[in-house]
Amino acid sequence: MKRIEPDWRAHENVRAFFTTRVDGVSVAPYESFNLALHVGDEPDRVKKNRQSLDLPSEPFYLNQVHSNRCVLATENSASVEADASFTRTRGQILAIMVADCLPVLFSSRQGTVVGVAHAGWRGLANGVLCETVSAMTTKEKPEDLMAWMGPAISSDCYEVGDDVREQFSSSTGFIERDNRKWQMDLYAVAREQLASLGVSVSGGNYCTYREEAQFFSYRRDGVTGRMAGFIWLS
Repeated sequence: MKRIEPDWRAHENVRAFFTTRVDGVSVAPYESFNLALHVGDEPDRVKKNRQSLDLPSEPFYLNQVHSNRCVLATENSASVEADASFTRTRGQILAIMVADCLPVLFSSRQGTVVGVAHAGWRGLANGVLCETVSAMTTKEKPEDLMAWMGPAISSDCYEVGDDVREQFSSSTGFIERDNRKWQMDLYAVAREQLASLGVSVSGGNYCTYREEAQFFSYRRDGVTGRMAGFIWLS
């Protein structure tokens, strides 16, 4: 299984990686390392892909609904509706799935708390990153957190309308086109939001739409699989 590791200097007890679409058993249009059970892929193939992750425990998967809800991950919880989670429990693995939306992994510099967030335009407009930082910093300060932005669709490939642009007070991350459409940069919007909270940010160097051999893209393909980001305290 091919994986991407965050380019950050997290604490030595933080483990994190992001999957690609490579080296799985799913067949087209989910070829090949699809980790989502909700997209129409054969459940047995998805389960085999998940098993090949070779993780030390079962990840805490969310039923992602483009909300701003961040929940505390608990070992015995079933899938809950939320788009972010966090934990201070060692060995509790957090998971977030994407196929164009922005996955953000969080860790405190002290290695005491980790989190994940699913940040599409709706999540960014609704404050999912702010809610995640707030939930994670009951004992720390936002300045104690670092964030890594995983693979998402790039601004060159992501056109949105006025209805989306109007959800944001800041012009950062938007370039207007002649037809009253906008190119939206999810990375730039997220980076500004996190920086305003005092969180240091890295990542943001991929395009899921253009890099077809490596990533699933909902906007490019419609019916497709999902990658996932995982993080935990060892």
